[in-house]
Amino acid sequence: MIDKKSILVKNKIKEDLRIINQKELESFFEGFNNNKRNYSFIQYYNKIVLDKEKIKFSEFSYQWALHLPKDFYTGFDKNYNARINEIKLEKDIKSFHNKFCIDNNGKRHGSFCSKLFHIFLPDEFPPVDNPIRKHFGLQKEDFITAVLIIKEGYELFIKENNESLDLIRDVLSKDKFSYLRADEVSDIRILDMYYWLGESRLGK
Repeated sequence: MIDKKSILVKNKIKEDLRIINQKELESFFEGFNNNKRNYSFIQYYNKIVLDKEKIKFSEFSYQWALHLPKDFYTGFDKNYNARINEIKLEKDIKSFHNKFCIDNNGKRHGSFCSKLFHIFLPDEFPPVDNPIRKHFGLQKEDFITAVLIIKEGYELFIKENNESLDLIRDVLSKDKFSYLRADEVSDIRILDMYYWLGESRLGK
């Protein structure tokens, strides 16, 4: 059964993209080009997602601007294969979060968990930050619940709005955006880039 809040997410995406034209999108995505931090992150993202290089979690924490205790992320380094295999095989973010994404002080690292799931299941899970969560009015939801609502909302939008995604992909196919490697990334990542740049980096 589709969550009503997922439908609201879908409708919000439609509203956000309804009046966007190609020229506006091109100008918007030039925000990546003009920011060294963004560019560095894109290179890192492509390395671990598209080129499938092994993650070093100290670097992962830095690149995603996470604040993780050292003993927390070294646990992922030491148990890398087992935990990544569980992500790929089980695809159960709630269970994984409850087992592995609560640190020794009881702090929950839902954003870290969503990003890790996105890295290994980029067609299925969006990486979520608090600004994205707030944009969709889900800041009062448990973080992982919000991730699942946004995931379903993205999937509903993708299923019904190929033209909007094609427009974004067309813009990102231009040579000046070639470093984004948009032809290789998932539809969820295309939406994520739009919201990540707008919410997390430019304060849209």
